[in-house]
Amino acid sequence: LLVNRPTSWRSCVSLARIKFEKYFNHKAKNLLHSFPLDTRMKDGSLFWQSPKRPPTSLVFDTNNTDHIAFVISCARLYANVWGIQYSEADLAAESILPLIAATEIPSFRPSGKRIETDEKAAAPDKIDESSKDDMDFVVATLDKHLSSAQVTPDTLKMFPETFEKDVDANGHIDFITAASNLRAQMYSIDSADRFKTKRIAGRIVPAIATTTAAIAGLVSVELIKLVQKSNLESYCNAFINLALPCMVFSEPAPAPRTTILEGVSITLWDKWQIQGNPAMTLQQFITEVKQRFGLEPAMVVHGVKMIYVPIMPGHKKRLPQPIAKFIKAVGQEYVDFTISFENEEGEEVEGPPVRYFFGN
Repeated sequence: LLVNRPTSWRSCVSLARIKFEKYFNHKAKNLLHSFPLDTRMKDGSLFWQSPKRPPTSLVFDTNNTDHIAFVISCARLYANVWGIQYSEADLAAESILPLIAATEIPSFRPSGKRIETDEKAAAPDKIDESSKDDMDFVVATLDKHLSSAQVTPDTLKMFPETFEKDVDANGHIDFITAASNLRAQMYSIDSADRFKTKRIAGRIVPAIATTTAAIAGLVSVELIKLVQKSNLESYCNAFINLALPCMVFSEPAPAPRTTILEGVSITLWDKWQIQGNPAMTLQQFITEVKQRFGLEPAMVVHGVKMIYVPIMPGHKKRLPQPIAKFIKAVGQEYVDFTISFENEEGEEVEGPPVRYFFGN
């Protein structure tokens, strides 16, 4: 907003040219850098095989009409959003080409981001990499830019651009046509003319708007029932297809209930709760769970961290220590434990998660 804000028609064209390089050249190069054409999966099969297609990085060509059309239409959108004036003469090729030639294009640098290809792999835990030094740097940089004489309330104004397919003068369909055709060229897909693109875009936008409105309304109705604590018969599942049109409502079935102990049954949605305190030890927690629910915790796990596993060396020494010592949950009111239970016969019993409240 402060650093890359265009201030003239020239800067709008430069930003558009750089966007072309980023989306249609650098992204393809980065993908092929991470997965070369001879890359093989764990089972020995090629990574690039149907339905996956390897991309081809596009080299900007001033003689290619799609390339020029993308830069012009993208620059127009930048100018419209930032309130920058331009004329019909500015859109002419003889005016655009010198501005494109004068744009400094950043060189390609491979990204260090790891791309996960295993669909069964669990999502990595989010790690907060921010620190006080980082925040201080960001604040100082922001103050520096805000104190600049070029930053005024007028220069920070932006003007939303509402998509309209039937007004050719706004350049919206021009941009979508150029961008989609360039993307198709990257993956050796047949391109589409402006008329076909306009027809497809005209169908997508109303469908998105009407479906979103219908779903938002139905969800809101169910939330009201939830707040009112209505009985199960009051809720509804809904299936809608506005293209047919078809709307089907059904009453949800109760969650399957599993008996794990005489007089004790659970569902998929159940959680047992333990109200703790800062001084509660691991032994007290285990005893509390056994007294309240009649099952002996045989193993206590938080996320991927094993809190208590009797066969692990040193874990029995943890029993007299405060349970909060083994959990990093700054600012949280509770944590959910996964617990393996045993009944009186020593048989393993599957129970629900146990939510432990710190009681700070």
